Amino acid sequence: MSPEPILPSVKSYPKSTDTKWARMGSWLLALLTFNFALLISACGLDIEDPTPPSPPVWVQKSLPEEWPERGIDAHESGGIYLEWESPIQEEISYYNIYRARYFTAIDSQAEYVNIAQLDVASLTKLEFVDEHTAVGMKYYYKINSEESSNNFSDYSDSICFTSLKAIRSGDMYPNGFTETLNSNGYLHWIYEYQIEMEDYCITILSEESELVKRVRFNPGNYTGHGQSWHLPNDINLEDGYHYKWRIDTGAKYVNGIETAASESPWATFVYTGP
Repeated sequence: MSPEPILPSVKSYPKSTDTKWARMGSWLLALLTFNFALLISACGLDIEDPTPPSPPVWVQKSLPEEWPERGIDAHESGGIYLEWESPIQEEISYYNIYRARYFTAIDSQAEYVNIAQLDVASLTKLEFVDEHTAVGMKYYYKINSEESSNNFSDYSDSICFTSLKAIRSGDMYPNGFTETLNSNGYLHWIYEYQIEMEDYCITILSEESELVKRVRFNPGNYTGHGQSWHLPNDINLEDGYHYKWRIDTGAKYVNGIETAASESPWATFVYTGP
């Protein structure tokens, strides 16, 4: 019978020693990763997040009778007001607003140009007034967001609006801190019908800017320029209090919402009662 083969002896190590070496390897890898990150930072480099931010969304335009007004609108400065929101909380650094003009005579839209880059840190509300607009010119707008790493979102949907000629402060009566209005009185204004408009909307606010009345109505005539509006019986004004009022014009309605409008400056009066 053959003798059994002699096998070489194998020295084994305790499992605790293997675990120790594995932990040391993980620690060394973490240290190398940390030092590499410090080196990147010292060189002024940045590792960009490849995921772009979500596109902003325009706030839906409110109906003419609603208050406060929301969405794209005429502004009392003569410009066009824009309002948007971001659907997801993200680290946004800038909003970029783009505008394109539409030329009706040649049925053509110009290229979009960047008209504003808004620093998020300086914004208290997601809004912007484009004060560099011309009366009667149709403008299209779109917006995107930008991260500090220069990642850009997709563009929002485009919206459009046209500024109409606004009623001037000097053409509104009563208008002044001592100007009075009684219960049998009228609000008067002058408006030149040289551009397209369809209706008026009067807004009356209290001294604290609380809504008293907002009503939309058609002009008394479309050829003359003197207009007036009588206080309705259901309006509730207090004797001796100051109020402010404004006149909007509206036109080119789509689904009940104006796409062309103007807003007068705010006028004031003192109510004297019956």
